[in-house]
Amino acid sequence: MTILKIITEPAILIITVFFLFFIMTVLRNYAYVEKNLNSVYNFLKSLNKKELSYRFNELDNPFTSTSWEDFKKALIFPEKLYIATKNPTNTGDFKPEIYLTIDASYFFNEDTLVFSKINHKFIQTMPTLLTGLGPFFTFLKMAVAFTEVNFSMEANVGESLNGLIANIQIAALCSVFAVGFSLLFMFIEKIMYNRMCKKYYLAIQKEFIRLFDVVTSEKFLIDLVKESKIQNVTNEKLLKALPENFAKAMEKSIG
Repeated sequence: MTILKIITEPAILIITVFFLFFIMTVLRNYAYVEKNLNSVYNFLKSLNKKELSYRFNELDNPFTSTSWEDFKKALIFPEKLYIATKNPTNTGDFKPEIYLTIDASYFFNEDTLVFSKINHKFIQTMPTLLTGLGPFFTFLKMAVAFTEVNFSMEANVGESLNGLIANIQIAALCSVFAVGFSLLFMFIEKIMYNRMCKKYYLAIQKEFIRLFDVVTSEKFLIDLVKESKIQNVTNEKLLKALPENFAKAMEKSIG
């Protein structure tokens, strides 16, 4: 049995075609994710905390829009941010800090940035499908081989047995190729995922952590109490000055 005969066997050719199709499908999906994640990462990398005040809306990327909407709900915005957003040229030395109450990895992870953008479940079943092709073609080839055996004529017995053995060998090789391609697929898929997807979504998480400081509940409550006390002191001063200002205004109007 020559290598050429093995390679050109229809069952093995079909298994090979399935393997190549699965590899190309994964490559196409991961290339799409890589292109978009790389675009998001490069934009985040170009930002700094000072620019968040007037470039905040630019963070809403179509590729991450769903995660971004959930992410915004976990942010604490300073009041001055809105003023700076309306007047981006008058920011001066103002450094707005937008605090994050939940870690960015909760919103931007492999589920939201990778798996939700591709048919991940189908990709996960590809090795199983490749493995399943092995027993299928093995038993199919053996069934066909037994139907070709001819014991009716004594002269054809030897030839029939040789043909049967050759077909059984091919049938066994179907399972070998299927399992081998399945293992090779898992190896290649893992390499492509790490190089084209994983490194980018991890980099995006780091950029969000760099841009948005996570505030603890304790710190948030302390800042809230401080702000409340400042407001109370300001209100007391206004109330105390109100009668005096009213009297002065009356004197001016009478005089």
